[in-house]
Amino acid sequence: MEPGFKEAFVRQMQRLMGSEWMELSLALQTTVPYRGLRLHRWTMAANHEGRDKLVVPTPTYAISTPVPMPAVMAESLAKPVPWMTDAYYIPEDSNLGKTIYHEAGAFYIQEPSAMAPAVALAVRPGERVLDLCAAPGGKTTALARAMNGQGVLVANEIHPKRVVTLAQNIERLGIPAVVVNESPDRLAQTWPGYFDAVLVDAPCSGEGMFRKDSAAREQWSEDAPVVCASRQKDILRAAVRLVRPGGRLVYSTCTLNAMENEQVVDWALRELPLTLTALPNWPLWSDGRPEWGNDNPRLTLTKRLWPHIGEGEGHFVAAFTVARTDERAIAAQAARGGTQPVSSNKRKQGHTDDRWRTLAEELLHDVPIQWQTTVSHGDLLFEAPPVDLVTTGLKVLRPGLCLAEISGQRLQPHHSLAMAVHPDLVRRKVELDPALASDYMAGQALDRTVSPGWNLLMSIGTIPLGWGKGVPGRINNLYPRGLRRQGLLF
Repeated sequence: MEPGFKEAFVRQMQRLMGSEWMELSLALQTTVPYRGLRLHRWTMAANHEGRDKLVVPTPTYAISTPVPMPAVMAESLAKPVPWMTDAYYIPEDSNLGKTIYHEAGAFYIQEPSAMAPAVALAVRPGERVLDLCAAPGGKTTALARAMNGQGVLVANEIHPKRVVTLAQNIERLGIPAVVVNESPDRLAQTWPGYFDAVLVDAPCSGEGMFRKDSAAREQWSEDAPVVCASRQKDILRAAVRLVRPGGRLVYSTCTLNAMENEQVVDWALRELPLTLTALPNWPLWSDGRPEWGNDNPRLTLTKRLWPHIGEGEGHFVAAFTVARTDERAIAAQAARGGTQPVSSNKRKQGHTDDRWRTLAEELLHDVPIQWQTTVSHGDLLFEAPPVDLVTTGLKVLRPGLCLAEISGQRLQPHHSLAMAVHPDLVRRKVELDPALASDYMAGQALDRTVSPGWNLLMSIGTIPLGWGKGVPGRINNLYPRGLRRQGLLF
């Protein structure tokens, strides 16, 4: 038996791959894992992703306009990840995750092959999009960037602890999204046919991560693929009900076996109203293998990244179109009131809070229409969710972007707002040099005279850090205590 692998896993892969297993086994044992990052607030593309954009005269969210990456930071990156715009490999020993720029959401560190499912979903600004199994948030944040701050983005995670991590990453990267903690089936009952596109990055046995994660190897068991495949089918049954007729569904895993990949897709094509669509010819990705899924020739439209062939860890991706049927079309239209893209300026449900109106006018030159009505959630004030997104009875962590914190009869701006708002909307901004930014993110008060009242603190001109309150002779630190880190690099 090969060192580090359980005997049942070796038997499984030998049965599937024959002599090719030796190449895969060697790669999993002797080569280093690949690391990568996606630029989020920054871009190195001359024409950001070259995608169609809805015209927004005054952007509300900073995510709408990524800015050029500083040249000094570009020196820390290796070659581009070829299947994702503005994504790069980074060295194994890179410390970019310990910098102020990572904490401020300038980029997201993500394994390169895991970037592909968001690319496959091909979302556009103005669409309704759901990441159904979203934690920790890497794919959600990639979808948000592609949506350009326009449309409806919902991130769901069924695990109560992992959903908190998801919400934290969404906040750090300044993303307007609804975050829920529900089962896929319950969401399908509430939102039938609502979404243009749904991503199912399914819970799996994790064999594709064996090179980078020794715990994944140790936790694997012979029955894991069987259990996971059953769960994956249940999730897909719910997911297809969430997509409008003619909409898109992407299924992905980070495992190697056929049971959770080709065989699940073959089952879905037989049992659900789905057709496979072709994926791009990403460099060094391989086609799915029909012989592993009832000899279904359509499985060549799926894609695999093998650790012994491609430059990444193991991954599988399949893209579907949901069939158009009269029954589904009628149900979806009734549920969502039509199938046109949502304008980000569409008025939302909620109420007008006079305290928020006063604070917003103090903070902003212009208050966007989507922030003029709000909803209260505990001691927090959020932008209201879209009028046609029913959240009653669901476990909702974030009904939208958090705008303010309620303290008695007073409000103070929330950190989420600082990370999400487009800087051009903010009345008072203060640029901190990187060293001072590191001090701020460690929780220190800053000895600096600025305009009195709330100031948006930024670094390198464009990267938001959080709020500070100007008082005589200093800036009071409003950086959240739970986020403070000592010794961040710059």
